[in-house]
Amino acid sequence: MPEEPKERRSVSQDEVRFYMTHGVTSVIHNATVTEAAQTMFDTRQGSVLVEQNGTYIGIVTEGDISKRVIAQIEKPIEVRVEEIMSQPLIHIESSELMAKAFLVMQKHGVRHIAVSENNKITGMLSIRNFSAYYVRKFSKRQS
Repeated sequence: MPEEPKERRSVSQDEVRFYMTHGVTSVIHNATVTEAAQTMFDTRQGSVLVEQNGTYIGIVTEGDISKRVIAQIEKPIEVRVEEIMSQPLIHIESSELMAKAFLVMQKHGVRHIAVSENNKITGMLSIRNFSAYYVRKFSKRQS
C-alpha cells in the first residue's frame, strides 16, 4: 500500500477530532446555574450543554455565569440555565479542520463549540484545545 503524501497526512492531523474533548457534559434545561457550575467544577470543564427532551438546545459557559449571573443578578442561586444559555448551539463536524473551527468560533464570538459526528454531538472544542493543536503543529515544523 503506498504511503500517504506528507501534505495530506499533515492536513488530516489538523482535524478537530484529534484535539476535541470527547464525551458530553450536560445539565437539564431547568437546572440552576449553581448546579451547572458544580457540574463544570466536578468534570473540570469550562462549559456544559443544556438538554431538553433528549436534545441539546444550548450551552452555558463559565463566562456566561460570571457575566450574566454574578455581575447582574441579585439572587444568582435562583437562576435557571435556560435563562442564561447561549443558543442556538453552534457545532462543527469532527472531520473539519481546526482552522475552520477557529473561524466559526471567531464568527460567532464564542470560545466553546460542540463537535458532532453524523449530526450527533459527541464532544466539545474550546479555545483551550487550540494550545495542544499549536504545540503539535509547530513542534513538527522544527523537527
